Amino acid sequence: MRLDNVILVGFMGAGKSVCGRLLARRLGRCFVETDDMITAAAGRSIPEIFREDGEARFRALEGEILEAIRLKSGDVIATGGGLPCREGRMQTLRELGTVVWLRGDLPELLERARRSGDRPMLLGRTPEEIAALYREREAYYGRAHLTVDTAGLSVDASVRRLLARLREAHVARV
Repeated sequence: MRLDNVILVGFMGAGKSVCGRLLARRLGRCFVETDDMITAAAGRSIPEIFREDGEARFRALEGEILEAIRLKSGDVIATGGGLPCREGRMQTLRELGTVVWLRGDLPELLERARRSGDRPMLLGRTPEEIAALYREREAYYGRAHLTVDTAGLSVDASVRRLLARLREAHVARV
């Protein structure tokens, strides 16, 4: 099993991108974001993909990108919130590195997600539907090697906690 990548999973607004960038900088590693890989491959933004082709097509693109990240080694990888939430995908991620769930309180996650921009998965959904989506995804996120609770923490404090958890787990080169 390869454990040289650090793969961040979690719900939208969990801080995967912002914490991932800072973590990669602190570790002297490359940062990769699966959503950026998808937009580069598709030549369109994620909201455009959702609008023009629908969620099913976007999820298929995620599956293709999952295959592409098999080539990554020693990187910090931030996944889209739904990427690990299909059967078999979390196991694949676990084979590609140390998977860390950035967990937070749903109201805080949603506030962060709304601040950070266009989120197709929030459009037209009631608070109850979003809470149900979060509960459904938690079952997948819970299969991560490590969990780091970021509730109420700044980005810097979250990354410090993340580094400490990685060190405790004796992950190579952290």
